[in-house]
Amino acid sequence: MQKKIWPAIRNYIFLAIGIALIYLVFKDVDFVWMWNEIKGARFSWIFLSMFCGILAMASRAWRWRIMLEPLGFKPSFLHCFYGVSIGYFANIALPRMGEVVRCTILNQTDNVPVNQSFGTVILERVIDVLMLLGLIMLVLFTRMDLFGDFFMKELFQKKAGQGSIFENQQFQIGLGIFILLGVVLIALFIKFKQQLLKINLVQKVINFLKGIGDGLFTFFKMKKKGWFVFHTLFIWVNYFIMTWICVYSYDPTSMLKAFDGLFLMVVGGLGMTAPVQGGFGAFHYLVEKALMIYQISPSINPITGSEIRPGLVFATIVHSAQFVMTVLLGTISLIGFTLLRKKSKQNHAA
Repeated sequence: MQKKIWPAIRNYIFLAIGIALIYLVFKDVDFVWMWNEIKGARFSWIFLSMFCGILAMASRAWRWRIMLEPLGFKPSFLHCFYGVSIGYFANIALPRMGEVVRCTILNQTDNVPVNQSFGTVILERVIDVLMLLGLIMLVLFTRMDLFGDFFMKELFQKKAGQGSIFENQQFQIGLGIFILLGVVLIALFIKFKQQLLKINLVQKVINFLKGIGDGLFTFFKMKKKGWFVFHTLFIWVNYFIMTWICVYSYDPTSMLKAFDGLFLMVVGGLGMTAPVQGGFGAFHYLVEKALMIYQISPSINPITGSEIRPGLVFATIVHSAQFVMTVLLGTISLIGFTLLRKKSKQNHAA
């Protein structure tokens, strides 16, 4: 019972955080002005941005197919695409649930064990984090004078001259306790290994972790490493383009250059990693703050007294385009998957 209660509580907490962030970000906005600004955007650029997002999702599905081959599975591209798009769709409702959902989809379409496919998804996430960190370093070292203070102030809540988190005494104590507990648990497992391996639950956990490990190490076994690298780069190039070209859809941001689009993509990517539904609130807050570097800042409407915030308009345009694309592809894929399952059941019944 407790196992079912905690995930529900956790999801409600994430939902509450998301609602609070949205409220804080939008509470003083002149919505009439904001809606008129959005209606006046150049939608041709927004549709092109959405198309780049579709290409990135398709490439991610194809890369996942390549990652599953060393495990002995060759699911169709369409089934992988169903899994990826439905997974992203699920993340809107429940953060991080999409990773499990996409593995479940492939288990039902191609009998791929969830633990093994989940290992490949973890590997994907590790690669995504490394790519994002690499781009952060690129942005920082290229224009430290412009972007350095933003990252330190907005992400770490401190000025560039202040000490690192590793110098914090509470952090050091917590890290020490964590390491000590890890050592104790490893020592206990080694000492009572034979007795523990006889327990059915422990065996299931070990087998599950082994499956995840197999998935994680697929990169070293795959024959198509070149294609894997190509798709990884192709995915992130499309992420960059889908953010960059959106600057031309809105007059206050239309003077920004390609490198500025890269910076906004990195900042938006950090917002999307926040444990809230679809990055709502976090994405808008960070992107709006980032645009203040370019003097795209809030002002007060002299007539209504409410805030005019062009940075928030741009963030809303970009996020809404990604949201609509995700919902659209997720819905289409969910319908396709449902029809596929229905047809499969009919064939088995026959």
